[in-house]
Amino acid sequence: MAEPKTLKRKATVAVHVTPGTGGMEEGPFVCHLPSRADGMPPSGTEFSAWRKNIEFRGQHLVLRGRTRGVDYVGTNFDNHGTAAANACSWFVARLKRVSDGGRGAGADRGGGGGETEEEDKNAEYQLDVVPIGGGQVIQLETRCHALEYASPAWEEGEDMNDPATRALYNDRLLKAFSSAKRQRKVSRIQAERKVDASSLAAPDAMRDALIQQTKGELDGKALADLAGQRRNIPAHDQHATNPHDAYPLRRFPLYPLLERSAYKELLDASKKPSAMDTLRAGGDLDVFVLDLVPELQRQSHFSAAVDASNETAMKKEAAKALAALDQLLAFRQHKGIVVERRPRRKDDNGNELDTSDEPLSVSWTHETKVDSVTQRAYIDTFMTLASLDGQPFLPGEPKRWVRPKAETDLITLHVILMALRAGGWQCDVTALCKKLKMSLKDITPLCKELGLVMGKTPGAKKDGGGATTATLKLDGTKPLKDFLPQIKKRLQAAKKRE
Repeated sequence: MAEPKTLKRKATVAVHVTPGTGGMEEGPFVCHLPSRADGMPPSGTEFSAWRKNIEFRGQHLVLRGRTRGVDYVGTNFDNHGTAAANACSWFVARLKRVSDGGRGAGADRGGGGGETEEEDKNAEYQLDVVPIGGGQVIQLETRCHALEYASPAWEEGEDMNDPATRALYNDRLLKAFSSAKRQRKVSRIQAERKVDASSLAAPDAMRDALIQQTKGELDGKALADLAGQRRNIPAHDQHATNPHDAYPLRRFPLYPLLERSAYKELLDASKKPSAMDTLRAGGDLDVFVLDLVPELQRQSHFSAAVDASNETAMKKEAAKALAALDQLLAFRQHKGIVVERRPRRKDDNGNELDTSDEPLSVSWTHETKVDSVTQRAYIDTFMTLASLDGQPFLPGEPKRWVRPKAETDLITLHVILMALRAGGWQCDVTALCKKLKMSLKDITPLCKELGLVMGKTPGAKKDGGGATTATLKLDGTKPLKDFLPQIKKRLQAAKKRE
């Protein structure tokens, strides 16, 4: 009987299901062989199938096709932990025609005459459904005869009941899957839990150690003198009797980099109004610094009181001080935390470009104001590399710098000194407070740390007078140490009477 080419609408179809009987007779095997172009094994391949003799894994089936050189091996499971399936979800079905719809038996034997539409409409069909072997399509892999593909047996397994074994196992998992931050935190916790027996000294040893450590202990006066020598102020000479020698600009930590600054443009702007207009229009220099530019031409008033080679050299030093003041103001206004980042670039259409291959760089202001070399020098001089829990940074991890409170105060002192150098060793503290966003009460102790004398400009406030000023009054008679504040021992409360 001919197989149906098309199935007419409203045709009668009888479904015949052949149940799986188990063993190797449960149904045909459907395989996928991607290693061959035609998808068919070569002729003469001998196939055999068997099930794994493992408890609760009786549904695991292995199919092997053996040829002369290789085997085609496949399974109906992914791994040995695959659970048993509840029902078969893969079947093979075949539709065949079982009735002619009323034609006689001789109609098939010849003679011609095709099927009528009525006979085709009344024909009956049967759909034979058989579950495939193994319950799913088996993926065949090509394997050589001489190789062993079975997983090796696990011998000498670790005892997980042992605390040391569990700790080692947890360390492996921590290094494999935890972040660097989590690893550093766990390392710190473990270090705190450890007890070093060598640190628990005997009482006699502790007494000897205390005696040895306090052998060269200083009294109050000696300690105050030592603290005076280690003041948190810029480099100075306490025996100098003039301002230039007391606070020499050449001892500024970043003095060699001032040659890269815009001090020449500032010096030119003090002579030419057009150059000043150009600097103001550019917007790269701070307005507070530009307002001090006219003071450069009044440096000749102090030429007789300082030990300078000539007036030109003194004006050049003052211009460098103004350039340094502009950099210090920009650096102080920064939030105090710098993190390494990769540069961000855009194409002509404004889309972000991939810069993951470029090296990390640091920046705290735009390069048009301070070049990148000078920016890095400020970070290395006035900031501290911050590491979490004292652990070193991992390769490729962005570094982070922070500015401590003592360094911020030192930068403020440098700002005051630069303003003093540009203004003939006198500066307007009231205007400086507005720029630094500090109160007069907070900046006065810093000015006194430098040995400055506070004063007021003459005149009424409405006429421009009454502003607070700070002056370094070194006239060649007294050294700087006479103006520096004396460090005294902190007063302590008297012992209560019993």
